[in-house]
Amino acid sequence: MDQLHVLPFSLNQQQLAIPLAEVVKVLPALLWTPLPGAPGSVDGVINIQGVPLVQINLARCFGWPAPPLQLWRPLLWLQLKRRQVLIPVDAVAPVFAVDGAVLLNNANPQINSKLLKGVICTDHGMLLIQDLELLLSDADESLLQAALAQAADLVQP
Repeated sequence: MDQLHVLPFSLNQQQLAIPLAEVVKVLPALLWTPLPGAPGSVDGVINIQGVPLVQINLARCFGWPAPPLQLWRPLLWLQLKRRQVLIPVDAVAPVFAVDGAVLLNNANPQINSKLLKGVICTDHGMLLIQDLELLLSDADESLLQAALAQAADLVQP
């Protein structure tokens, strides 16, 4: 099987990762604007160079407590099939490659989350690999579209 390049990150003392192909860039913390009517997983919207990007709270998606506020909290700028989003994380680690064959897929009953693509066991422990396409359901996407349309003046440059 091919090599899988992943970007490891931590959130709420959990070690997670996402496929590098889905990462646009890593940004410093930015102030977001609340987005009334958006799905519960959405913190708000950030306008970056005229592009409104939705900030999704991954901790909330997992049902974890909100991480403490920090002066420096990296944002992962990610490309989903339907839109680009931002996800705040606690820390980002260097990219590395693993053999795709070692990925335990989410059909494994030991992996207890619909948001996971699978798990990779490394020398440093287990990395939970996120399936970013599952962060926003079709219903969430509809709510988000409506909220963005109503708040168009909030997200204009």
